[in-house]
Parts: sequence; structure tokens; C-alpha cells
Amino acid sequence: MTQTIELPRFAREVDIRAETFDENKRTVDLVWTTGATVRRRSWMDGPYDEELIVDPKSVRLDRLNAGAPFLNTHDGYDLSGIMGAVVPGSARLEKGRGVATVQFSKREDIAGYVQDVRDGIIRNISVGYKIHAIDKKERDDGSVPLWRVVDWEPFEISAVPIPADPGAQVRDGRPKGELFPCTVAGSASRALVAGARMRMQARELGLTV
Repeated sequence: MTQTIELPRFAREVDIRAETFDENKRTVDLVWTTGATVRRRSWMDGPYDEELIVDPKSVRLDRLNAGAPFLNTHDGYDLSGIMGAVVPGSARLEKGRGVATVQFSKREDIAGYVQDVRDGIIRNISVGYKIHAIDKKERDDGSVPLWRVVDWEPFEISAVPIPADPGAQVRDGRPKGELFPCTVAGSASRALVAGARMRMQARELGLTV
């Protein structure tokens, strides 16, 4: 059975490779996904495990490779939140991981952040992504269901002081509460669809979900 629901944007935490900092180009390499399974919680359906499938058929790299922003803690509300950008064409998949190179701005107001990255003080980053399709499977042992994300789209990378909860939604300057269609295949339940609709209605009313 296949159904369509609406989901918010999500974020995952990865790391910066400080040792790859290039002084002349003001660039640094990073890993923006390892595809690891993480525990999340749905407001309606409870906990589930989310697995990002990292292969060319599942990951849409166009937005990263077009020069997606490198942000300060997902701050997409103001241009001052932009610390740099993904070097066009540098986002790729290698051995089950997503890697990319980001270039820092020369603006004076971010010089301290650039120095902290260079020194290995700022290490944590978070990738923001949209989910387009999920293969939802119930497990035979009765444990939490597995949501295999088989079509997803990273759209920004952020430096963050403390990695956020894996289930945190990304606030990126779009209208509050905006959701995006996602195709769910497998053992998708009516409760899953109803839960997504209730979350959307609650956000429209300004409620926290």
C-alpha cells in the first residue's frame, strides 16, 4: 500500500574535518551524512527508527551542488546567518557517506567562527533535508517500525554549537509550519496519515507539536 503524507524538514548531526582546512581557499571538507539509523518520535505514532539510504538513486544532490548555504545554526531568516556556501560540484557520495567542501565568506563578522573551525573548536554541523519518499516497515519482533528514507534532498548545512535532538525540525526562513508531500510505501497505517494531518492543523493554529 502506498499513501501520501506531509512531513516537515529534518536535521541530522555530522562533523567538520578541521584538518582539511585550506588557508588560501578558505575551505574545509565535511561529512554531511553517514546514513546511520536514528531514533525519532512522531507526535501521533510514537517512536520509530529512521534510516537514510545513501546511494545515487535515493539522494538528490542538485541543491547542494548548486552552492547551497553553509549557515550559522540553521539561521535562514537573515543574510547574516550565511557563513559560506557549498563549493559547487563538491557534494558527492563515497562509501556510504555524503561528503562536501564548504567555502567561508571573507566577512569580518564571521572571522571568529572561521578561526574556531580552523582550530577544531567548532566541530559539529547539522544537515537540513526534505524527505520525499519512505518505505515503512513493521518489524517482526514487535519493536519500533523502521522508516527507510529512499528519496531525500539535503538543502543546507549548518555549524551548530551543540547537536540538536535528531528529531528537531529545521527552521530555514520558510513560512512557519510548512510541510512537504512524502510518499509512504509498505505497511503505512491510517494513523500515520491522520497524525501528519493533525500536526499540520496544529501548526496552522500556532501550537507546538
